[in-house]
Amino acid sequence: MTRADSSATAKSASAASTTTASSSGTDTGETTRPASSDTTKVTPSLAVTQQVYDGWKMFSVYCYRCHGIDAMGSDIAPNLRHSLGPEGGVTHAIFLQTVTNGRPGTAMPSWKALLDTTQMENIYAYLKARSSGALPPGRPHVKK
Repeated sequence: MTRADSSATAKSASAASTTTASSSGTDTGETTRPASSDTTKVTPSLAVTQQVYDGWKMFSVYCYRCHGIDAMGSDIAPNLRHSLGPEGGVTHAIFLQTVTNGRPGTAMPSWKALLDTTQMENIYAYLKARSSGALPPGRPHVKK
């Protein structure tokens, strides 16, 4: 192996895993990997169902101001990827109750005057896709 070959191999190995940064430049903690012959790791796609896409649109209008872009949380509201994920305790029923009635004593308002049940279900579908890792950060689009 030549010196140039070993240098190229080292660069290739260091680029094998990169950490994703959000638009604010902060580390999101999510890792992406370049395409390789290893098919055991499938990179999530931004292609989603119409329901998940509609949920992303509603989340972007009503929820992101407090819960952050891509549902990653903020100083005033929790990271919903964790709340709805395996480590969180928010079930489907708790989610619907919280969105419908708010959380008294917190900054979480009731959304029943602005969101119908279908819109709430769409937001839930979007958040479950984010919390499961099926949907990476970014702007999704409808599968064709």
